[in-house]
Amino acid sequence: MSYSNSNYATHSPALPSFLFLLADDIGWGDFSYNNGTALTPNIDAWAKRDGSVLLQDFHSGGTVCSPTRATILTGRHHFRDCVDFVYGCSDMSQCVPNFEFAPSKTFTVGDAVRTAFPEEYDGNGVFFAGKWHLGSFFNDSEAYGGTTSSPLTHGFNKMNATIEVAPTATLNCQCKAEWKKHCKFGHYHKPNHCFPEGECCFNYWWDDPMAPHGVTNLTWPTPLDDSLYLADAFSRFLEERSSSEKPFLAQISFHHCHIPFIASEKAKRDCAAGKTCRLPEKGEPLYTDQELDYYACLTELDNAVGIILRTVQEYGYYNNTMVWFATDNGPEHNCPPLGICQKADTHPHRPVEGPGSSGPLRGRKRDIYEGGHRVPGVVSYPSEVRGGNHITWETATTMDFLPTVMEMLNVERPENQRTWAMDGRSILPLLRNPTNFTWKETTEGVRSLGIAYRHHDRKVADGWGFRFGPWKYVHGSMSCTVAECQRPQLYNLDDDLGERHDLSAKHPDILANMTTQFNQWFHSVSKSRHEESKCRLADLLPLPGSSRTDSEIN
Repeated sequence: MSYSNSNYATHSPALPSFLFLLADDIGWGDFSYNNGTALTPNIDAWAKRDGSVLLQDFHSGGTVCSPTRATILTGRHHFRDCVDFVYGCSDMSQCVPNFEFAPSKTFTVGDAVRTAFPEEYDGNGVFFAGKWHLGSFFNDSEAYGGTTSSPLTHGFNKMNATIEVAPTATLNCQCKAEWKKHCKFGHYHKPNHCFPEGECCFNYWWDDPMAPHGVTNLTWPTPLDDSLYLADAFSRFLEERSSSEKPFLAQISFHHCHIPFIASEKAKRDCAAGKTCRLPEKGEPLYTDQELDYYACLTELDNAVGIILRTVQEYGYYNNTMVWFATDNGPEHNCPPLGICQKADTHPHRPVEGPGSSGPLRGRKRDIYEGGHRVPGVVSYPSEVRGGNHITWETATTMDFLPTVMEMLNVERPENQRTWAMDGRSILPLLRNPTNFTWKETTEGVRSLGIAYRHHDRKVADGWGFRFGPWKYVHGSMSCTVAECQRPQLYNLDDDLGERHDLSAKHPDILANMTTQFNQWFHSVSKSRHEESKCRLADLLPLPGSSRTDSEIN
C-alpha cells in the first residue's frame, strides 16, 4: 500500500521532532521518481506530498559508508573528525573496532537537541537504529584493543543497532547453531562480507547499563526482510515516546541495499512479473538473479519507509517533524576505464557491472564524479514548507542536517567549539521558500562543497573534488583509469551534468580559481584534524598530486 494522506491523529508536541532515514549504496537514478527500475510508490508519493521538497542536487557527505554517517551527526566534512575511510569489523565477538571518530567529542545533532531542551528530549528521546559503522559499542572497548565510539558516546541515548555492514535478510542467522536453518543468502549462495571468511554473527545491539560492556544483543533471529525489523523498532520507539507527548530525534540507517543485498523469493517474483519493477525493455535479457535481489531490495526499503512515515503520522508527529531521506553514496561497482557505467546504445537502464543506477551521472560509489555522491534526497516539514510539494536543484548535503536543527532550536555549539569549521548550512530558508530560493542571493553567497575519497589501502589512489555553484573541480578518480582523469579537471554541471566534457583547457582561469578555493578548503580541513579533533592519524592526509602529507605543509 502506498503512503498517502490518511486520517491519523493531528495532535503534536509544540517542539519539532527530527527523523533522518538513511539508505545504503543506492544511486540517484534508482527510485522510480527518477526513472528507476524498481517501483517505489511510497517514496514517490511522499516526495510529491504537500510539505515535501525533492532535492535533485543532494549530496552525501562522503562517497562511502562511514564518512557520510559522520557528516550527518557533525555537520562537518568527515576528514575533520578523523573518519578517513571505512573499517571492516562487523562481528563484535571477532573484533572490537579501533575506529577513531572525533576523539575530542565533536558536537553532534544528538547533543544539539539535548542541549537546547534537555527536559523535552530526555530519557529515550534521541534514538539510533540500524547500521552504525562509526566504531565500537562496548563502553570498555579500550580494554579489548578497540576504541569506544558508539551512538551512546555521540549524542544518542537509546540505540538498536548493528556494528556496521550486515545482510539485508536473516542477518544474525549464524549467531547460534539452531538459527542456521533460517539463513537466506540469495544470489550469493554463501555468507558474504564476513571477515575473516567464514561465519559471522551480524547482530543487533542495544543500550543496557546492567549488561557487560553497557550493551546487550539480540537473543532471537531476525526476519527475512531486515528493513521491516527497523521499521518495527522505530514504531515501538515512537509508540513509547508518544505516551509522553514529547518530541524526538531519530536516525534510522538501513542496510538496504548494501552488499550482501538479499530479497525474499516473493519480492523477486513480483519484480520479475512486472508488479513491482519496470520490465526489461524490448531486446533486453531478463533480469539476472542478482538484479532481482537488488530491485526487490529497493521495493522492500520503499515499503519500510512507507510504514515509518505512516507511524509518524499515526502518533500525531508528522506535521511538526522534519524528515530527511538520503543514501550514503552512489551504487556499488564502477566501470573503468572512463567511469561511465550505463550502456550508450539500446539498453540505457542496465548498468554494465552491477545493478543500481546513477542515472545520467558519471561514476558510482567511491568516485568523486557526481554519481559517487549525488544521491536521492527528500525533506518534508509541513509546518514550514508551504504551497504544496516542490522540486529544487539547489545544492544540499547530509552535512546540512545539524546546522538546520541548530537554527530551528536556536542552539549553538559549546563555547570551546564555536570557532570550529562547519561545512554544512541550514536549509531552513530553502524549505520555507523552495520555489524561489537560491544560495547565491544569501549572505553566505554561492554554495561550495568539498568532496574526498580515501581508501584504507594507501596504495589506492585518492579522489578530490570541489563544487562552487555549477563548477566542479575533480582530481583523481576510482573509476576513470586513463591518464587525463588523473589530472585536474573542470566541469560545468549546468551544461554537463554527466561530466563528459573537461573544460580545464578552455577555462584555465576558472580552473585556477577552483584550485585556489580547493586548497583553502584543504588547509581548513588540515587545521581541523590537527587543532580541533586532534586526530591520531592527522598526518596521513595526502596533498592531492603530491607525496607530502598535510602535516608537512602546515
